Amino acid sequence: MKKNFFLSIMMLLAMSMASISCNDDDDATAIVNNCSLLLEMPINVSNVILNNFEGTATNVQNGNVVTLSTPVKKGNDYVITLNTIEEGQYNIKAKGNISFVKDGIAGTTDFEIQNDGVKFTQTSSNLKLAVNSFQADGGFVISEIFYTGTTTPEDKQYSGGDAYIIITNNSDVTLYADSIAVLESQFMTTDKQDYTPDVMNEAFSVDAVYMIPGKGTDVAVAPGQSLTLAINAINHKEANPNSMDLTGADFEFYDESSNPRVTDPDGAAPNLDKWYCYTATVYGFHNRGFKSMAIARMKTDKETWLKDYAYTAEYTFVFNDNAYPMSTDTYKVPNTWILDAVNLSVESMFQWIVTSPALDAGWTYCGKVDRDMTRYNKAVIRKQDANGKYVDTNNSTNDFIPETKPSLLK
Repeated sequence: MKKNFFLSIMMLLAMSMASISCNDDDDATAIVNNCSLLLEMPINVSNVILNNFEGTATNVQNGNVVTLSTPVKKGNDYVITLNTIEEGQYNIKAKGNISFVKDGIAGTTDFEIQNDGVKFTQTSSNLKLAVNSFQADGGFVISEIFYTGTTTPEDKQYSGGDAYIIITNNSDVTLYADSIAVLESQFMTTDKQDYTPDVMNEAFSVDAVYMIPGKGTDVAVAPGQSLTLAINAINHKEANPNSMDLTGADFEFYDESSNPRVTDPDGAAPNLDKWYCYTATVYGFHNRGFKSMAIARMKTDKETWLKDYAYTAEYTFVFNDNAYPMSTDTYKVPNTWILDAVNLSVESMFQWIVTSPALDAGWTYCGKVDRDMTRYNKAVIRKQDANGKYVDTNNSTNDFIPETKPSLLK
């Protein structure tokens, strides 16, 4: 009797232990081994480098937090490997910084990602996180050109070189302005000629090229910020109280004149790198606006450009019913290098645009007639939309406010 009772007790205990072991197996969380997560980089930029990264995956069911490992580059993207992770649903947060190249311009930006409901299972595949929280659209644009100059208290033209051009980062990311050059056109919008060969649809003819110096990532420009490039970065108010103080300019156009009687003051700002200019003395913008302006990312070195991009344009000059064969020796910059272009002219004098319409299909102005005395103390300034972005339809007639007050003239 006792023996049977003891056997019964032992059998009950064994059954109880078996029941507990089965329940543990049912409640145990499965582990996923060697799961990968693809960190997708933006498709509208190139040469993407992940500079830093940190991220977590939080288990929705139990609140456990997993720190994501450092991504490893794979092709154009990066891969995060999780050696072991509990099977389940996760909310993922990550942030970091990438550098990249867009349209030949180096840039950098911080990013943040939040992706909820990501499921890690034994059969998980194609799990992705997309770094798409920013827009690299826009790039650098010419936001203002003050080329007319100011007048003195005696209502005379001030000749101290108080002109400037402003370029702005119109994107949502930090871009570097190194190797961006300011170009002035060789051809005039007030003098249409049939130039041969006609390269306008492939290149921009130039009579001046001045480049922002740097090694690629020296001149950072934050989103919405600008660089002022002054003809003379001096305090012009000292010579003309109607002018402005340009000592705060970011760069200046400086020339070493071949004529000792015509000198260029070396102002406070760093000098632009002069690649070419039509004059052997001192450069200044055409103050009636007969020339057009552009900015370009120079994609070769100075010596190579001077050797490979020389351009001789031939045309026939007609005067008093007489025709004279003419030619002009200059240089050209490929349209594919150009970031932005603005055709300038005078209302009563305009004959044609001197860029490909793909770069700028319109034109803007200060002055309605040639030598218009009302043009002084006026600039052309790019319009802004409701979000503060500069309007850029590649048509300066639509994009610019003509004959307006310069932003730096207080």
